Amino acid sequence: MIGHLRDYANAITALAYLFAVIGLFLALNGKVELGVAAMLWTWFLDHWDGHVARKTRQLRRPGVAEFGKSFDGFADFIHGVVFPAAIIILVGQGTPLSLVASLALVLAGAIRLSHFENAGLTADARFSGIPVSYDTPLLAILLLIRPMLSNDAFPTIVAAAFIVLAVLHVTTAIRVPAIRGTAVPIATGFALAGCVALVWNARP
Repeated sequence: MIGHLRDYANAITALAYLFAVIGLFLALNGKVELGVAAMLWTWFLDHWDGHVARKTRQLRRPGVAEFGKSFDGFADFIHGVVFPAAIIILVGQGTPLSLVASLALVLAGAIRLSHFENAGLTADARFSGIPVSYDTPLLAILLLIRPMLSNDAFPTIVAAAFIVLAVLHVTTAIRVPAIRGTAVPIATGFALAGCVALVWNARP
């Protein structure tokens, strides 16, 4: 099983898991901004593993691609569903609204990823509904604008934003292009800039 990680794309996914654990560790120890900064690495690496998988399709051994698809899916669930749900509860300090938002996000995320596992992209390489990979960037943006919001309003805004996003995850009325080709380095640039900004804001 461990031999599947010799594949370039799967090795990138494994690195994404490393940053996911670091992000969870930091956030659960009260360093939310730094946790989200680390999770942004998981987010952009999630795009690079797919990019590399497509570029090396002819070199991959039998069974490696199938393993990589499931391996990547679990990473999506961590950085796009479990991590944001945990942050909602941490920021909301366990209020009933934060619980509702987290429940909605986890259920919608599980439904969406299960649907994608079976249906995949549309014929024109688009997602049906908003992908869960948009959740971590939304967290980063919300944390970066936090200084402009009141401390009392921020938890409510975060919870409300993710309740709306949970609905958009499972809607079929929206088609979202997959991040591929030149969009991958653009997403990487956004993630690195967001990471630097979050680390800067987290200074004591």
